[in-house]
Amino acid sequence: MRALVVYYSETGNTEKVAKAIANALNAELRRVEEAVDVLGYDLLFIGTPVHYFGPAKPVIRFLDGLPDLTGKAGVAFCTFHNSGDKKTISYIRGRLEERGARFLGGFSCKGESRLVANLGPRIFNKGRPNEEDLRKAEEFAKTIA
Repeated sequence: MRALVVYYSETGNTEKVAKAIANALNAELRRVEEAVDVLGYDLLFIGTPVHYFGPAKPVIRFLDGLPDLTGKAGVAFCTFHNSGDKKTISYIRGRLEERGARFLGGFSCKGESRLVANLGPRIFNKGRPNEEDLRKAEEFAKTIA
């Protein structure tokens, strides 16, 4: 089974998870901004940070451009600050199923995030995703495959 991991990452959180999944499956790894022919793969993992309780806009555009995926399987994963992961995975699931893919599951973990407010920059979830998060991502990927 040929697997492809496609992801969008701004701060590196989602990229770390994408690499862990790709390594666990010996899968192709591509940024969502790269031109990707998904039809040559049987299993498609799509990863995103959570933006406003949903996928980042580049991932939404990628999902909008997907061809018919009948006979393929899809998986979602995301990193998040505090919440929105379930809605994000549900959104990706819906878009994959609209294209005919069989949805196999979703994975999420917290990612380090920054908030700049009147009191200066603040860092949340420092050091996340950590080694434990990445190990869980690998285990999840192996379970899916």
